[in-house]
Amino acid sequence: MKKKLTITLFIILLPVAIMTLVILLRPEGYSITTEKDSSFDKKIQRIFIIAMVEEHLKSVFAHSFEHSMTSAFQSNSVDAIVKVIFPESDSLTDYGKEAETFAPDATMHIEINPLYRTRDDGYQAIVGTDFEASLIDMATQTRVWYATGKVDYIKHFTSYYIAHEGIRKEFAWNTTAAIVRAFIAEVNGQKPAPIYTQTEVRQRHGQRVD
Repeated sequence: MKKKLTITLFIILLPVAIMTLVILLRPEGYSITTEKDSSFDKKIQRIFIIAMVEEHLKSVFAHSFEHSMTSAFQSNSVDAIVKVIFPESDSLTDYGKEAETFAPDATMHIEINPLYRTRDDGYQAIVGTDFEASLIDMATQTRVWYATGKVDYIKHFTSYYIAHEGIRKEFAWNTTAAIVRAFIAEVNGQKPAPIYTQTEVRQRHGQRVD
């Protein structure tokens, strides 16, 4: 009886264990390359971020990106204001006074465009983002750190993702993770706090999924 119960539990729990292992082992959903001014050694405690997001990413992505960036920096002890703007309706100068009032140690300018892949039927599907970020030291008004990269679900999650309309919150969270993890490690010289990039894991650890 005990043997049958053990076998039954094993059969029930095996798929759960496999899925958990798959989630843990699958690679990060991004690639990133960075450059840092070797003479810059100041730790950033306050940062004002303006992210210019292409219009096709406005739905779902933009809202999630703004909130995830803010919380990711705050969880790493960096006070951050994040503003998402769109090329057709906003300008960098719209937030000049707010940035001045906030008095940050640095500003970051981020440009985010959709990453497209062509499906077999010829449709151009959004499968991630193509991004670049520049950190400007307010004291010298010079660029001290630069990052460029891609969130590419087809490349990193081939067996998990099928290209369709393709605008997902996970694109925002992976873009956030790529930039903030690299920034915290390279600019502030500390181990980044966890930033989760899947819905179920974010919920489990109390990170916003909106």
